[in-house]
Amino acid sequence: MKILVTGFEPWGEWRSNPSGDAAASLDGERIGDADVVSAVLPVIHDGDTAITFPLIEKHQPSAVVSLGLGSSPCLNLERVAVNLKGDDEPIILAGPDAYFATLPTRSMADAIIDGGVPARLSYHAGTFLCNHIMYNVLHYLRETRRTIPAGFIHVPPTPQLVVGKRQIGPSMSLEIIREGTFLALENLVSFLSSS
Repeated sequence: MKILVTGFEPWGEWRSNPSGDAAASLDGERIGDADVVSAVLPVIHDGDTAITFPLIEKHQPSAVVSLGLGSSPCLNLERVAVNLKGDDEPIILAGPDAYFATLPTRSMADAIIDGGVPARLSYHAGTFLCNHIMYNVLHYLRETRRTIPAGFIHVPPTPQLVVGKRQIGPSMSLEIIREGTFLALENLVSFLSSS
């Protein structure tokens, strides 16, 4: 069994991106019966899918978990991706208005919290690249008739990213972000093994 995990490269004012760092650090990990295959994606519309879709074809994963940088003080397990790119442009012309995550988000959030890492369910992945990759992956899986679980987790910035900003916001160390992601994947693998 394989789990595909993606994160994003640094972009804009962000000198690093903990989503990409966490994904890269998990590449090759063995979690229960599953091997993790990860990729770090460019922060470019359609550049993200140009890497992700071929990886799905190559590895035939049992699930896809995408990570991205958010602004919450905890890991946000996203439940909904909307068909919006920016303010009003559709991601997929005539595509469904939204997709629900097919990951076991509630049990994954509970597992993260039980492991001592702050997490919560969230109901809006935004309208930037995080929502873009979540929506596109779910659409691609439907169009290619795959029934594997997929979804998205927003991770907080690290302390190094918020230091020096005029308004200091929430942060979390990369080690804790990685631990929370590992706990989520562990729960996912258990879910897949029992299905």
